[in-house]
Amino acid sequence: MNTAIKLAVGRMAGWLAEVYALELGIRAEDFVLSLPKERARELLPAGCRSGVILVEQRGEARVGLHLDPEDHCNEGTLVEETSHLVCLAWHAARDLPISRLMLELQADIDRFVFSRLIALRRDRDALTHFECFRWADGLDADARERYEVAHERAHHYCRRLNDRFPRRADTPALLSELRRFYRASPEEKLRAA
Repeated sequence: MNTAIKLAVGRMAGWLAEVYALELGIRAEDFVLSLPKERARELLPAGCRSGVILVEQRGEARVGLHLDPEDHCNEGTLVEETSHLVCLAWHAARDLPISRLMLELQADIDRFVFSRLIALRRDRDALTHFECFRWADGLDADARERYEVAHERAHHYCRRLNDRFPRRADTPALLSELRRFYRASPEEKLRAA
């Protein structure tokens, strides 16, 4: 098991919990899996190297996070997959449903927030993720549509956030809006985005 990856996932989950003022009740690093590539391919959607794995057996769900070695240094993947894990944990603790669309929407927003609050110190545009990406090979039609809708809605919402809160001094108001959005119903999120 790669200790550095576990630590990175734990730090990212802690950062997300801080940004959104979440009580998680889990240690995200405890959910990191180390799987052989073949086994990961069996459990993950087609075309995905890394991701949250959910296995149901006898009415019980088991969740883990697999980060492929090729993604160990990819901040975007770390943010996105840890976002999925945190979102699942937060919703499960409150017995709230969560859809794949909402997971993808939140992950795209989290990538923007990470860029805005952390990576901007490196002179990057926080919206770059929305303009410089490519879809994973092998996505089926339903997955492709889900990713496209989530990406388009998140891009729209994040552009509006950038316009409403353009300066570093706007961070407290930005965080307040992000925390409200995180707790909104799926219908409210889609309307806002």
